[in-house]
Amino acid sequence: MARVNRKAAGGRRVDLANQNYGGWKLVLRYMTSCRTQITVRHGLSGQINRIKTRLDQISENQKEYKIDHSPSGIWTSSTTALAPWDGLKKVVGREQDAKTVRELLLHEEHREQMFISMLGESGIGKRTLTMQICKDLMRNFEVFVWYNMPPDSSMEDLLEEVYKRAYKRIHKHNETPQDNGIDIVDKLYGLLTDKSYLVVLGGISSKTILNCVRASLPDNKIGSRVVLILEPECEEVAWHAATLNQEGYESKSIHRLSHLDEDTSGELFRSRVFAEQGKHNKDTKDNKGSKYTKDNKNTKEKTYEEDVFDVTQGHPLGIVVLAGLLRYKEKPVEWDAVLQELRPGMEEAEDGQDNPITGLLLLKENPGEWKTFQQQMTTARETKLSNRMVIERILSASFDDLPQDLKSCFLYLAAYPMNVSLSAGHIVRMWTAEGFIKPRKGRTLEELGHSYLKELVSRCLVELESQNAHGGIKTVTVHSRLVRFLQSEAREASFIEVSDRNDILAPASVRRLSIQDDSGTYTTFSNKFPKLRSFICRVAAGNSQSSDKSDQSKKERREFPCGPRLACVVSSPVTEEVAGGSNLKSHDLKFLCWSKFLRLISVQGLKLQELPDEIGDMIHLRYLRVECPGLKKLPRSIRRLLNLQTLDISKTAVVEIHPHFWKIKTLRHVLAEKLTLPTSLVNELAELQTLHGVVAGEGKWDQGRSPLDKMAKLQSLELHGFNAANHGSALEGALTNMHLLGHLKLEGDGIPSCLFTGPILRCLQTMELDGAAKWPVVRWDIVRKVRPNLVGLKLKNNSQVPKELLDEMEAQKLMLLS
Repeated sequence: MARVNRKAAGGRRVDLANQNYGGWKLVLRYMTSCRTQITVRHGLSGQINRIKTRLDQISENQKEYKIDHSPSGIWTSSTTALAPWDGLKKVVGREQDAKTVRELLLHEEHREQMFISMLGESGIGKRTLTMQICKDLMRNFEVFVWYNMPPDSSMEDLLEEVYKRAYKRIHKHNETPQDNGIDIVDKLYGLLTDKSYLVVLGGISSKTILNCVRASLPDNKIGSRVVLILEPECEEVAWHAATLNQEGYESKSIHRLSHLDEDTSGELFRSRVFAEQGKHNKDTKDNKGSKYTKDNKNTKEKTYEEDVFDVTQGHPLGIVVLAGLLRYKEKPVEWDAVLQELRPGMEEAEDGQDNPITGLLLLKENPGEWKTFQQQMTTARETKLSNRMVIERILSASFDDLPQDLKSCFLYLAAYPMNVSLSAGHIVRMWTAEGFIKPRKGRTLEELGHSYLKELVSRCLVELESQNAHGGIKTVTVHSRLVRFLQSEAREASFIEVSDRNDILAPASVRRLSIQDDSGTYTTFSNKFPKLRSFICRVAAGNSQSSDKSDQSKKERREFPCGPRLACVVSSPVTEEVAGGSNLKSHDLKFLCWSKFLRLISVQGLKLQELPDEIGDMIHLRYLRVECPGLKKLPRSIRRLLNLQTLDISKTAVVEIHPHFWKIKTLRHVLAEKLTLPTSLVNELAELQTLHGVVAGEGKWDQGRSPLDKMAKLQSLELHGFNAANHGSALEGALTNMHLLGHLKLEGDGIPSCLFTGPILRCLQTMELDGAAKWPVVRWDIVRKVRPNLVGLKLKNNSQVPKELLDEMEAQKLMLLS
């Protein structure tokens, strides 16, 4: 208003001046001012229009990618969402199937070797049912082996892996058996001779591989069984396996799994969507507190189960994922909206416009023909809406419902192939390095990452495979159907490029590149990736360590036309002469030297002898994982990685690292095999949480100045090679400051006695001790008082433990002997 008044006053002055014929200067000044204002306002108008256009684009992208704001309440509930599921019965509605398979596994009258095939489409529940049955019956067999064969692996890789797992089961330790030159078929046959075994194999795709498996497994006539988990396209393998059995069991040994009926679908849905199997909530129980039964179902709950059956058509995977989605929705409004959107037919046109069915109906002469035709078209439409489309729609709805941060974390799992067990620790550390996890006051990034993973498990998008001693997630798997869905979404969004020997196209502008190879052929890129941020490479260890003789057949250099943007060469490793006259073949990562913006490098199974010195120029690198047994040293330039958070060299032969490496203040996790610690450190490593596979070294540690004194916030420590004379007092003093320590593994001479009685380490949950220790003579209640969170104690030698204390610990099921 003031501005308008000023303009009006100025106008009046102009008029007065004009009337007096002396104000031409004022007029000229006024016109100049107007011209300037018009120019400025025009520029501002253009900027405002550009901002509005950008906001419109953001709004359109938000609608296109369905990015919605999620309330924080979902995240707070996710930390406890997994708790009620730990003891949940996983096999629901398959009791008769389980009974039939159990009878085949424990058939007393059939003592000969038997091949049993679990046949059914993806997501029907073959693996879940088999896993539950094997957990119940594995004690009836001397050896139990489960292995899922990756798509590109060879028959030799399959037998090698079965041999390794059987060897560990028999010898009760994790050491890998030595290769003494004996053929793998003879080794496996000899190992299982005179032993009853249960071998579960997935991914067998040909009769040739099956014949090799049969030749490698002895028929001891003591009830050994081989279970094959097969997809419908491998039905030929199932029938061939049936012919290998005793006459009369050909058809009995093939067990087909079908969709669930409406009642069992409802039972499975209730078991997944509610905290307790078969129970809804307090309102679904009668006055006596009896469990929810079919007779007292209210109409609304029955309607939900009918809708779920209509949407999923009784497909177990669809039911489970839909239940995981509805667990995070409010009843009844959000439940009704989700089920309405997924109900069959909603994707069809709601009106008759542009619908060919409408035109056909108009050609019918009477209502009877209309009704008959409509029924035919409905049946045809339901048939056309295949199981694949049903599952895809449910997976898309569940994926779109994820918060944006969690969506990126879930999509990142597309970097790994199906049938691969994923370590929770590795996954969370990679998420952290990628920047997917946003800091939150009062919680570490790792704690938030594990809560994200719990969220995915609770939503039934990721399957919990194993838990650690204190109930946390240890390993997870992703269903093959979900892996295909994730890789499709990632490819469409240009989120990550996943390549194998048959898919080696990758644009130079790629930001994340994953190479997953189980065939033994490593793809070497000859061009540059200047925008690459993440490089993940996993090559089957058995293939990468193959003999020279087997590699001789791969010497041919094969070039593939990959277009103008990328030239790829698939070749055998480089052969180098080493001392002693032997040839050692190795790979290299020199093509990464041009990727200066790399944040993450994860390499497994390659024949690497060294890393390029240019790796020190990757100043943005946060995560470096190298699991290559041939790697013996790291370049000096590694000390320049000032943003490094994780260094994982746990499966290498590296024993030394540049001393200045320990000056990197951002270090959070260091995992090695036998990495020597310096005698002292200058800088405080305030962010370091994990230190595994380190050796104390020969130098003497000064009390209060040892390297561990600079790592007071450690949460997990595994230390080897210490002795009481050089490290005892300093080690004990450093442990007194580690109030956050939850896992401790010590292997050496002179284990401190403060571990059992000192008023420290109250957060300690698991201990692994190997070496001489001074066990105090104390009662169990004293130990429990100072170690209230201790849930697992693993000892190599219990001869020094006082008998009374040993009996108490065994009674509490605390101690695990190895």
